[in-house]
Amino acid sequence: MDYKHVLNSGNALLPTMQQQKPKYHDYYGAMSKQHLPEDDEAIGMVIGAEYSSPIKFSPELSLAPTVDSSSTCDTSSPDLSLTKRNSTTADARLAMASNFSAAYNTFNISLALALMRSSHPPHTSSDITSCSSAVIGGMIVGQLVGGLLGDWLGRHMAMAVVMCVQVVSALMSAFSGTLLLSNDVSIYTELACWRFFLGFGCGGVYPLSATITAESSSEKGNRPKLLAKMFSMQGVAYLAVPLITYVLVLMFGDGSDVAWRLLLGMGSLPGLLLIITRLYRRRNSLQSSNDETSTQQIPKQVRLQPTSMLEQIRNEDKLGHKLVGTAGCWLLFDILFYGNALFQPKVLQSAFGQSETELDLIRDAIIIGVMALPGYLISIYMVGRQSPRRIQLQGFLCMAALYAYIGYNFDSLNKYALLGLYGASFFFSNYGPNTTTFMLPSITFSRSIRSTLNGICAASGKIGALLGAVLFLPLATWVGDAQVILLCACVSIVGAMLTFFFTNDAVEDDEEGTGNCTEELKRLSSEAHLMRLRQQQNECSPRRMSREISMPTFLDLKV
Repeated sequence: MDYKHVLNSGNALLPTMQQQKPKYHDYYGAMSKQHLPEDDEAIGMVIGAEYSSPIKFSPELSLAPTVDSSSTCDTSSPDLSLTKRNSTTADARLAMASNFSAAYNTFNISLALALMRSSHPPHTSSDITSCSSAVIGGMIVGQLVGGLLGDWLGRHMAMAVVMCVQVVSALMSAFSGTLLLSNDVSIYTELACWRFFLGFGCGGVYPLSATITAESSSEKGNRPKLLAKMFSMQGVAYLAVPLITYVLVLMFGDGSDVAWRLLLGMGSLPGLLLIITRLYRRRNSLQSSNDETSTQQIPKQVRLQPTSMLEQIRNEDKLGHKLVGTAGCWLLFDILFYGNALFQPKVLQSAFGQSETELDLIRDAIIIGVMALPGYLISIYMVGRQSPRRIQLQGFLCMAALYAYIGYNFDSLNKYALLGLYGASFFFSNYGPNTTTFMLPSITFSRSIRSTLNGICAASGKIGALLGAVLFLPLATWVGDAQVILLCACVSIVGAMLTFFFTNDAVEDDEEGTGNCTEELKRLSSEAHLMRLRQQQNECSPRRMSREISMPTFLDLKV
């Protein structure tokens, strides 16, 4: 194909873009009247920074970019020198730290409540239940809102919002019972309120960390492995919580009021580190920008009207099919994962005896963390060698076989066999669906609505967690433990069927027509027009544009 002809025919795209005006509101409505701004080279460098070579705009062309002769329109191995904040490494660190923080703040409540009992005896059993369940309710809301903010404000801005909420809520949870002057408010009621807001912050991290990680690499084949590495921080946090608790108990004693407060308060440290790092880099970026444009006055930013997200969701190809495969599988798995957590004390008690002290509870939590971590690590190794769909299918089928065997032989298994089989089911859940249900939404949906739909899928998973936690214990009392475990085998088979029929091995493109140089140039042209318009409206400097290049709602419009 003669790509020079394509480059020189860029103006022909404008009528097509204006025909799309009713669909995409007023983004391109006034573009036919716009002219190239003075700093066209800066704009070309901004866009070129995401790709293999800079793009320079020719003054005689109002739309078409001219690509360096060395460019082959290959989007792999991009030079991100002008967009360091959104580099693969920086985004991976951000996502891993935020995911660790969310997992730590989710898991630490059970041991914190165990330490609180001696210094603050609960009045009723509902005190403990409210603190444990408040974070799940907050996570459902946070996942929906956080996902929406990711597509509306941008991934990094939304992540900053939810991490600030998480930091404040973690600190306030640690100071529960000391800041409110009213004696009518129980410490458990106050803690439950802050745990709800903490759940909001933790829930928002789910879709945002997954989306940021998936979009940090231009190579589609590398995204699942990056997601698996990022999600493995949940396993690290799962093990870190009891280890930190053990150290705190040795330092302050199991009856100390300090140990549980420090355990909860330390959940703010990853977020604080991220915020401080962000502010430091932003200050350096602003100083550098001021040095380069000391004579230029940058006026207040004015946002353009956002694209209708509802309309983009309606236009998503095979939306129902994708939601059944992602949200449906996540819901079924969390029913199993959180429901089976109710059987952990019975399994550990049969193997190690009754847990009578706080140190015994911490020991049990360390054992569970050690059992969980290998599944995450093997998943990192296998992703890339096998597709996430195949790994999820293997996980569900292995879980079904193990649950069926445990259920049929529940009363005849000795304590070591029961512990080994339960540990194997835990391994395959973390190796398979626990990792892949988190991963699949980020590589299944289109970029412009990826964060929103990812949040919907994550929220469906937490709804499944509530169902499992609420239904399994009454069912076990009614029909027996063995029958409930057999029911888990049936649910695993249904999850495998949904995986087989409603998921696929393909990774969704971030751009329309990836692999086609003409379509890539069209997408670049639409980005260039938007940024020229923003520049003429004096909304932001070229450096500001380089930070906003990852704004998702503007990059995926079909032209």
